[in-house]
Amino acid sequence: MGSPVNTMAVAKPKIVKGDTVVLRRGKEKGKRGIVKAVFPKDGVATVEGLNVVKRHTKPGQTGQAQGGGIIEKEAPIPLSALMVIDPKTDRPTRVRRVRQSDGTTVRVSVKSGEQLLVPSKA
Repeated sequence: MGSPVNTMAVAKPKIVKGDTVVLRRGKEKGKRGIVKAVFPKDGVATVEGLNVVKRHTKPGQTGQAQGGGIIEKEAPIPLSALMVIDPKTDRPTRVRRVRQSDGTTVRVSVKSGEQLLVPSKA
């Protein structure tokens, strides 16, 4: 993982695990996927099926789950290259955090104004 742009201020990411996102730039521009993990300090996230790289590994010690070979895995993508898909319009949107009257904060789609629910932890 790369080093963060600014180590002093790491904002809470607007993209969370389980969100459906679209890739804004790069060789796989326009493809959609579900976020597997978010790393706020590094400013990156891994997305299912996007930025797949091949890792060549040697057979390790006994007890390792896999032997050697070529393993395909998702590499991290910068959060700035991802946009959340609005569930109402099914199009990319920016995300805004709004504080409700009871004091809780919710994520809201900028385009439709619809509340974005945090995906269930499956």
